[in-house]
Amino acid sequence: MGRKGVDKEKIRIAVVRMVSKYAEKSPFFLNPDKIVTKNVIAGLVKNKVRYGYAYCPCREVKKIPEQDRNNICPCRTHEEEIRSQGTCECGLFVSEAYINAKRR
Repeated sequence: MGRKGVDKEKIRIAVVRMVSKYAEKSPFFLNPDKIVTKNVIAGLVKNKVRYGYAYCPCREVKKIPEQDRNNICPCRTHEEEIRSQGTCECGLFVSEAYINAKRR
């Protein structure tokens, strides 16, 4: 159990389930770099424990709900970022082209 009775492992499992389901249903993939994926998930868990939501760890939490809700994973800008650079800002979700380029 984490601080204040929070079970971080249960939260981690829920976050992994959420991002995996999103990757299955979307045109995007989880980053094949396991270290990147592990670190981003750790950041999502930390934010979920701290703030109650899985905010993208690559974005500042301003504690302004109207603004912060745009940064709940998957964030509002991830699709545009993936289209333009092959990955979202955090590097959690990637395009098929990104995966293919890494295989070369």
